[in-house]
Amino acid sequence: MRFLALETDKQRIINEFCNEGEEILLITYYHGLSFLFAIFRDLLATLVMLALGFGAWWFEFPLVWSIAILFFTWLFFVSFNILRAFLDWCYDMIIVTTDKVIFIDQSSLFAKSINPIHVENIGGISTKTQYWNIFPFGILTVNLKEGLGGDTVEKRYVPRVETVASEISEAITAFQRRRVVHAYNPSDLRGFASPTSAGVVPPPETPKEGA
Repeated sequence: MRFLALETDKQRIINEFCNEGEEILLITYYHGLSFLFAIFRDLLATLVMLALGFGAWWFEFPLVWSIAILFFTWLFFVSFNILRAFLDWCYDMIIVTTDKVIFIDQSSLFAKSINPIHVENIGGISTKTQYWNIFPFGILTVNLKEGLGGDTVEKRYVPRVETVASEISEAITAFQRRRVVHAYNPSDLRGFASPTSAGVVPPPETPKEGA
């Protein structure tokens, strides 16, 4: 389903950015703790507003007005942040194929970023731990080649980050091997006809003296 910039069907995204014959090696979302850490302040604000509502009832303030003010305050200043964090966590993903790495960033209902990077343009992969490696996620860093500006793509809260990095490294290695085989395979030298196939007969060999 598609609503504004939100696309819930990941297969449609795969069909748009993957070529025929390209295989999916890995699809991973971000760890659920990334959502909890993103809404931590909003959860505290929600608890404070609930406490204020209880205080309004305890001190017998006008209950309807108190609830209305607290509800609309929560709606406009808290709920949208929670929704944005949920969409960012639920629909962000990393897709690793035999030819490319696709980073999908669904930041809101109105904004989405899809960044496909061909494995040929990746200069290196590195990983880092987060929170003393207590949780099963880490930081994935993709270093682009200097010809592309030498930029880096860093993603946090990646589950099994070592496995993801390993899959990307294997995809890069497999692509390089395919390119080498393609470069040295005579059957791929199309368009270069041999002299005999082009109708040109080579001159007869000159007999050696004394033969």
